[in-house]
Amino acid sequence: MSDDFKTEFLAHYLSVGMGALGKKDIDALVMHLLDKYGTADSAPLRTYPNQEVSALLKTPATKIRSLRYEAGLKFGGRVEDQAKVKLLIALSRAVLELESKKICLVIEDALAKNWLQGQLKNNGLIFDHSFNTEIIKVEAKGLFELLAQFFDAEQTRSFKEAFERISSDSKSEQHRKEFTKLAKNYALKLAENAGSAIFSGVKAYLGLA
Repeated sequence: MSDDFKTEFLAHYLSVGMGALGKKDIDALVMHLLDKYGTADSAPLRTYPNQEVSALLKTPATKIRSLRYEAGLKFGGRVEDQAKVKLLIALSRAVLELESKKICLVIEDALAKNWLQGQLKNNGLIFDHSFNTEIIKVEAKGLFELLAQFFDAEQTRSFKEAFERISSDSKSEQHRKEFTKLAKNYALKLAENAGSAIFSGVKAYLGLA
């Protein structure tokens, strides 16, 4: 266990008085710190999906998902900042449905997923879950509108124009591959160029930190 882990744990634990933090909050705090610092034998767990963390910690995946949700709410800082990080990570792995031209994002984090759905609803944009609640499918036009609100406008415009160029080609597997590359490059550029701590999580996930 790292000294940073111990120091941050004690800071949170003692901030409300000795013994005042309940078991549920302590579990959420430990999950937050494990995601941030990892165990003695692992990298920070934030780079691991719920199922892998479940196996590592010998805890049901549903509980890991719940603990991460609680940890994000109580110890993760601004929900919007957390969600932006997870959205960029999802974009770096996004897939294009060729027939519907919908962009498929995989977001395990319940806090980030709920935030994104709320933003889509607020902007009158349509999305669906398919058969997997971790997958959000969004029409490309709507997603670009949302991205322009929260990220660099010029980079988002370039991403949109590049997407429209490849979309004018035939619906082929090459089209899908080109989109995947475009989306990853967009996420990487935003992470690389951002000076804010908001994007430290993106850099860690994408191997830039």
